[in-house]
Amino acid sequence: MPPSHEKNTPFKKGSVAAFISAAIALPLVTVISAPVLAQAEATQALEEVVVTGSRIRRNPLAEASPVINVDLEQLDQSGLTNIGQALQQLPITGSAVNSRFNVPGNSGFPQDGSGIGAGATQLALRNVNAKRTLVLVDGRRWVAGASASGVPSTVDLNTIPANMVERIEILQGGASAVYGSDAISGVVNIITNSKFEGLSFDAQIGQYLSEGDGEDKEFSVLWGGGNDRTHVVVSASYNEEGGVFTADRAVSAFPVANTTSCDVSGTRCSSFTPQGRFILGPNFGFQDMTLNTGALNDGAGNVPTFVAGDPNGGDFHSFSAADRFNYNGQEFNYLRTPNERINLYTHIEHQLSDTLDAFVKVSYTKRESDTRGAPEPLCLGNECGTDITNNFFISRLNPFNPFGVDLSVANGNLEFFGRRPIESGPRLFSQEAETLFLSAGLEGEFELSDRTLYWDATLSYGDNQGEQSKQNSHNAANLQIALGDPAVCAATPGCVPFNFFGGQGPDGSGSFTQEMLDFVTYTQRDSSEQTLLDFAFNITGDLATLPAGSLGFAAGLEYRDQEGRFNADPIAERAETAGIPAGSTVGEFDVTEVYGELNIPLVAEASFAKLLEANIAVRYSDYSTSGDESTYKAGLLWQVSDSVSVRSTLSTGFRAPGIGELFGGAAREDFTFTDPCSDYLGQLGSSNGGRDSAQTQSVIDACRSLGVPEGLAQTNPQLSARSAGNSSLKAETSDSLTFGVVFSPDVEWASSLTFTADYYDLEIEDAVQGRSPGDLITACVNTGSPEFCNAVQRTSSGRISLVDNQLQNIGAIESSGYDLGINYASNDTSLGLFNARVNATLLDEYVERIPNPDGSETVNDRTGTHTSETFERAFPELRLTSTLGWRSTSDRWNGSLTFRYVDEMETSNNETLDSALFTDLQVSYVPPIADDALTVTLGFNNVFDEEPPVLNTSLVGVSLVSHDIPGTVGYLRFRYQPK
Repeated sequence: MPPSHEKNTPFKKGSVAAFISAAIALPLVTVISAPVLAQAEATQALEEVVVTGSRIRRNPLAEASPVINVDLEQLDQSGLTNIGQALQQLPITGSAVNSRFNVPGNSGFPQDGSGIGAGATQLALRNVNAKRTLVLVDGRRWVAGASASGVPSTVDLNTIPANMVERIEILQGGASAVYGSDAISGVVNIITNSKFEGLSFDAQIGQYLSEGDGEDKEFSVLWGGGNDRTHVVVSASYNEEGGVFTADRAVSAFPVANTTSCDVSGTRCSSFTPQGRFILGPNFGFQDMTLNTGALNDGAGNVPTFVAGDPNGGDFHSFSAADRFNYNGQEFNYLRTPNERINLYTHIEHQLSDTLDAFVKVSYTKRESDTRGAPEPLCLGNECGTDITNNFFISRLNPFNPFGVDLSVANGNLEFFGRRPIESGPRLFSQEAETLFLSAGLEGEFELSDRTLYWDATLSYGDNQGEQSKQNSHNAANLQIALGDPAVCAATPGCVPFNFFGGQGPDGSGSFTQEMLDFVTYTQRDSSEQTLLDFAFNITGDLATLPAGSLGFAAGLEYRDQEGRFNADPIAERAETAGIPAGSTVGEFDVTEVYGELNIPLVAEASFAKLLEANIAVRYSDYSTSGDESTYKAGLLWQVSDSVSVRSTLSTGFRAPGIGELFGGAAREDFTFTDPCSDYLGQLGSSNGGRDSAQTQSVIDACRSLGVPEGLAQTNPQLSARSAGNSSLKAETSDSLTFGVVFSPDVEWASSLTFTADYYDLEIEDAVQGRSPGDLITACVNTGSPEFCNAVQRTSSGRISLVDNQLQNIGAIESSGYDLGINYASNDTSLGLFNARVNATLLDEYVERIPNPDGSETVNDRTGTHTSETFERAFPELRLTSTLGWRSTSDRWNGSLTFRYVDEMETSNNETLDSALFTDLQVSYVPPIADDALTVTLGFNNVFDEEPPVLNTSLVGVSLVSHDIPGTVGYLRFRYQPK
């Protein structure tokens, strides 16, 4: 039988001698690594298998490309029930979507048309975005996720059941020549336990101990069995991850970390308050005020008194930081989002003959997740983002209008009105995603000229459907009718005049009646779907025998068809929503590919080399959208001796644009950024939404030339950008270099000891991206170039209303660094067996380059920084994980101590985000009952309750991509598996 994966692949990750003594002498500064690489004696006889990074069957120890091997034990040691989040702890990974992203209510739709991915878990090797990491299952492509807000190009790792995982191989370099598009930063190959025999039950519960929230539950069963010809493996699992509210942690209870009020310097609390913020137009001198607490507005005998020219007159007072609204309070926002999923998985293999096997794989996942936001802000006037809200008209005849005049930007009476509709309730987003994956194929072997050739043919189909509902949305078109001419409202079924100006009233119950809410609120419903049809054929074996060994080859072809759609809610698509408008997406592409690969032994058993061999590969891809592309790979392995090897690969890569990038409908994304022209003279102070000091004279002059008046502050910390797909995009290209050394000395005091060090250099050209909206604003102010300023739309008063953006092939990324690793296993001792694993990634450089119209380029050096983008990214110069493990001589006790270290980083406001060290502890015991089939595990993540460093550029006070959220997690796991 010729299955592709039958043995563990004992590969090792890199390290240098300089880190050895530090890792051993200072274990508290070392972080335990989930990527522990199993070691094997060089002399051990190993069956040839297919190793990630090559299609040629070979000895897994003889591989030129660095590969990390993560087994089930290492995943268990993380204490996490989500394999995606466990893998995100690896130093080689970077910023990617996880359960801490609670952004769909506030941020809209990303530029690349991928959607928010709420509830999903993705993986990004080398920090170059998850869409540049290829995820395989058993060496084959998996269907991309459905975010219900776009069409992503990435796999949601929630769709792969953790209890089916045998091991995970992570290729640490580009592999487009072997696997095709998306394998720019590397490949994650999740290998399932298709040979499992017996029965296994798992149950785990856990939660944050200090607050009693974030409760996790996992229940799973795995069964495998059959006869001499047929083998069946069946898996069923249920996972529930509990939510954590921002209000339940001191650091995130307010938008400025560890504060207890909005009336603080640099407040980022909202202008949209339950009492309303009213900035009148130039006819009233931009009078800025809010309704006094307790004022009554019943639209009849009691309407608030307004005094023109006096913001503190009548029933109003000047708006200040103390009036701002804390959107992180009262269970409005999640710090960790809840998630519930069911996974069903079946793998069947049947031996048709001695040389031919058939297999069928069926996987089904249903995921339900939630995100939420504070009540949807109602924004009327400038900076509000849509044609309806920017040009809103409020009639003087509206019975609740206290100003006695028609109000609009056009007539000069209205600049900005904001109201937080507490009466409507928080925005509640519910996602439901269903994933079906079917795969069937044949694997066989045949003899040709006394040589055995192995082949496989696979046909796969995947379908991922997602639906998202958003409760307590507001229809801006209906709101316009209800605030407009009362006669028009009276003639409209269901309409009653809307009391926008009543605040919370004398009793605090609010001024919106149920009739008012019934007319202006609705439930927004969006959906998406992606399908994958994939046929692949591979053949591998030996072509000839050379003096140094066998000339191995692999070749094959693949045809792939992908379709995707995103159906935006009709109200959102017509931009009639008071929330974020969206554009629908529909598109498809197909690709035909052929590849070939050779493994060439050059020298064997020579004085200078035990083995010297080369590996070359080439792949040709023809896309129906972005055209054809050829990629190449060349690798060299030099085994100097049994204990020393040198390896290197040089490869080209590409990534074809995804459906969202090519065909994404025009959509809006809100981003947190301070306009350089906001209060450019520093007259207002940061506690009032302005600056504490003036800008430079050149910025002052530029802002005046743009028509921005003195003392005009930005009313909302979030600005809006609009982008759409671009069907003219071409493929991204890349060049990747790796060079490494493996050292495995034979020492008496260890059963195995391995050090590895690998250097990587990755360059990406024509990266698909829009310009950073904040960079466009800054470039407009600094240069005055129409290329930038035409994209930054300002209102007649000088405020930014919208940044117009589009995806282009404009980016370049340069990244380099070192992967270092140590793997140690002790000899037998009277106390048992000990082991230690260390993995570290040192970032030497990460630079993003964007060309400018004048021939210059904008260079963003991200090395050692943390961004404040909507999807924040972290680029620490050092990430390190290490594990100290122990197993008793009786095999009844097992323990591990894990350290996870993240280096300090500079933030976008030139502050330092401190380094962090999190410690995890786990102990397992096999009681002498049930024939030793039961294992009980107790664990604590962040056992010392280390507080994550404060990130002042984040609205929740902590990094969502590089650090734990506050609290110690305790968990208890039971596993029943008869021996």
